[in-house]
Amino acid sequence: MGSNTKEQAKYLLLADGNSPHILKWTKELVKYFNIYIVSLNGISEELLELIDSSNIYVLNQKAISTGGNYKLIFKLPQIKKIIKDISPDYLNAHYLSSYGFLGALSSGVVPSMKLIQSTWGSDVLVEPFLNSLRKVVAKYSLSKADYITSDSWYMGDIINSLIGKREIIVFPFGFDKIEKNALPKEKIIFSNRALKGFYNIDKIIKWFSHQEDNCKLIIANDGEEREKLEALCKNLDIKSKVEFVGYLSTKEQKLYYKKATYYISIPSSDATSVSLLEAMQYGTIPIVSNIPANREWILANVNGVYFEELSAINKIEVDKNFAQINYNLLKKRAIFPQSIEDFIKKVKS
Repeated sequence: MGSNTKEQAKYLLLADGNSPHILKWTKELVKYFNIYIVSLNGISEELLELIDSSNIYVLNQKAISTGGNYKLIFKLPQIKKIIKDISPDYLNAHYLSSYGFLGALSSGVVPSMKLIQSTWGSDVLVEPFLNSLRKVVAKYSLSKADYITSDSWYMGDIINSLIGKREIIVFPFGFDKIEKNALPKEKIIFSNRALKGFYNIDKIIKWFSHQEDNCKLIIANDGEEREKLEALCKNLDIKSKVEFVGYLSTKEQKLYYKKATYYISIPSSDATSVSLLEAMQYGTIPIVSNIPANREWILANVNGVYFEELSAINKIEVDKNFAQINYNLLKKRAIFPQSIEDFIKKVKS
């Protein structure tokens, strides 16, 4: 259980209780607040160890990150009652188009309560631009916030374009501490983004099929395009050089980061990717799409390369000290406990 006391302010998370990102937030927030959580998607065993069971509310309605969450509105009366009963000092909703919208609709339940909207990426970069209704939802949810968090400056700019100039608290979902890699590197290109069109895994496979260098492509994660992507590898006659490994545990994923020489991630748009930061941590050369959030971390041919600039894997050139450059960058900008401490100073001031 967390070491909460009656003297601490009440902080209610309206968020997915099975998300590793929420676990990361909670591990830090319990140091400062009496934590409550309302989750539509269940609760993880790790969270149960951090939060008193009497402070946990699990509602039977799954929220989907890709949208189509109109049924969530039927949970609003129940959520409002929970908020009124708890009377929190802070309500922190995570992911704008689902929990964030419910949080905005509940913002007046306790007049003194501060609403914090934490944005994650596609809820700002993609969903508001799919149709006019989703844009209205995003603008409304953001406009009700007392504080807004973003994991990239680029996403902060998009938020300001939606609702006008606001101060955005920017920090990535970083690390408790930075590790260094001691394992020897192998000729592995590691991809671990979801197997769906948005992440352009097919482009990675087609590019890899033209490589003469004796590399192996490891494709982790899963998604609706897996069969199609496996068929593509077969058609391109590279099946023996590509391995689909599915979902990986944290330990398994860390091992691939440590062994791989290259990490590749080329989504069409993105906020700061946690997996990119993880790859940087373990001395893996990032190959990324040339999008604004990636430009906040990667300087071409210094500490990584941009995918569209590539011709051949064996011609990639980065600074010989790229691993140390990335280590220093992460240490300065991606220590999560320090980011949360700074965030709390702002919301309490």
